[in-house]
Amino acid sequence: MLPLLHFQHYQAFQQALAQLGKTLSVSDWEESMLLEGYQNVQQLFQSQIATLSADDVAPEHAPRWQSLQTEIYKQMRLLETDMMLLQASRSSATSQRRVLSVRDRLNTLIQYGEALLQL
Repeated sequence: MLPLLHFQHYQAFQQALAQLGKTLSVSDWEESMLLEGYQNVQQLFQSQIATLSADDVAPEHAPRWQSLQTEIYKQMRLLETDMMLLQASRSSATSQRRVLSVRDRLNTLIQYGEALLQL
């Protein structure tokens, strides 16, 4: 079982990811709203998730926790790239492809978060 502080941080991160996903699901999303949501996710990740330590996790769950934490870190780096590519896209078709990439990345991050919350 995760320590309460870890659990709370992952829940807040999950909520921020879900909110960003909702922003993307609106057909006429505004870039400023999208960037604000992404910055919120990034800030939560850097201040609350990336700073967590396996020291507080039960020894039998530590390897799984570390693996999922590493995957979240990797997916966040890829999300950053996806967001930059989305911002740089000039055509509607390219933007739509980039939005799908961002949605897929968010879904992956949410799945990792759910796995962590079940530890």
